[in-house]
Amino acid sequence: GRFLALRGLAVAGLLIGLIFAVWLASGFYIVNADQQGVVLRFGRHVETTQPGPRWHLPYPIETAEVVNVLGVRSVEVGYRNNVKSKVLKESLMLTDDENIVDVQFAVQYVLKSPTDYLFRNRAPEDTVLQAAETAIREIVGKSSMDFVIFEGRAEVAARAHKLMQEILDRYDTGINIQKVTMQNAQPPEQVQAAFDDAVKAGQDRERQKNEGQAYANDVVPKAKGM
Repeated sequence: GRFLALRGLAVAGLLIGLIFAVWLASGFYIVNADQQGVVLRFGRHVETTQPGPRWHLPYPIETAEVVNVLGVRSVEVGYRNNVKSKVLKESLMLTDDENIVDVQFAVQYVLKSPTDYLFRNRAPEDTVLQAAETAIREIVGKSSMDFVIFEGRAEVAARAHKLMQEILDRYDTGINIQKVTMQNAQPPEQVQAAFDDAVKAGQDRERQKNEGQAYANDVVPKAKGM
């Protein structure tokens, strides 16, 4: 009987040891080359780990979240998936000369601080979207309609990029804007036809003016020569 009791204790000890070993092993994790690990102890950040095999005190003492810091993420403003799939509540904006433009643009970003990204943002993508919409509305609101639609597209995107980053840094979001691309800028569809007619009329006037000037340049010297 004593032998059986000792044997039972040995088996129990072995099982406990095995469970303990498995518990310790559960703390191992891998951080890939494009990632960083964020270790939490009882929910509080204690360490940011670099790529490679890592270990933390197992749950429930510590947990680890692995975050991709090099991958480029994107947000679409004024449309979803395709510029024809417009989201008008985001895309319609008022210009400085009191015209309405319909703008679609894309924002690409990466993470510069995984801890800020995880713990200072409830919905990071929504945060980028809101910052982007705020920035572009402010820039468009200080520009003329012609500037936004024609020659100023690249400058509008560049100004929005700068302002967007300032907004995100102000709130310690841990997000770094890489690129802002203006996908489309035009008058609202309801007035597009009238706008096209006005542009064509302007182009016709300019063409007629140039043709008239060319004709005068040809005729006047000949008349003087006579």
